[in-house]
Amino acid sequence: MKNFIPLITAVLLGLATVFAVSKTMSKKDEPQEKKRQVLIVTSSINAGEELQANKINVKEVPDSKAPKDSIHWSNKSLVVGQRTKRPIKEDDYILYSDLELDQSKSKSLGDGQWGVPVTFADSMLLRMLHPGDDIAIIGTYSYLESVETGGKNADAPKRTVSKTVTTVLYPRVSVLEINGSAVLLSMPPKDAVALTAIQHNVSLYPLLRKKNDDNALTISDGGKFEDSALAEVVEQLKNQKISLIDKDK
Repeated sequence: MKNFIPLITAVLLGLATVFAVSKTMSKKDEPQEKKRQVLIVTSSINAGEELQANKINVKEVPDSKAPKDSIHWSNKSLVVGQRTKRPIKEDDYILYSDLELDQSKSKSLGDGQWGVPVTFADSMLLRMLHPGDDIAIIGTYSYLESVETGGKNADAPKRTVSKTVTTVLYPRVSVLEINGSAVLLSMPPKDAVALTAIQHNVSLYPLLRKKNDDNALTISDGGKFEDSALAEVVEQLKNQKISLIDKDK
């Protein structure tokens, strides 16, 4: 009996060791969650107090743990000098909803950024957006294309046809403010000038992006969609007949 108890203890310790090792290995096999660097305050802030640079710090947290309205560290210049709408405790997150951005739109801009007012063709998504959201801007527009008419005959005259296409124009843009169907966006100067001209000739639409998502950041990632593609879809479908009920049966 004396030898039996140590044997049981040894077995239990062995099982516990195996369990601990298996848990450790399973954790190593799990994919590492992407982390986000967000802004917090280093000391308590009163409501209406102006946020100073020395009271703002960066905290790295798992993407799933960061509040949806949290502010990425790259937008620190947006926060400095803004007044808060609520008291913020030490080490607490700074949220876009905490800032009185409507008092000064220019303070919301990052270094080297310009604010661009844009009117979109469809305001449905705008009702769901908030300041600080990231969006992609797509556009539907017409352009002229030269089409060969003589097949392999290089000397055959070409004709010009008008085509309508939808493409990505700006893969990721930050929303500063929303006012009805108009949106204030933060963009580099060259993009701001181009978009100001583009919106007079193109129907623009916003698409919501995941915040701080670094995927699909080129216009080629979205490809293009031509109206002629709809005709190809129809041609691939078979005609469906309506089954009529014979009342005499």
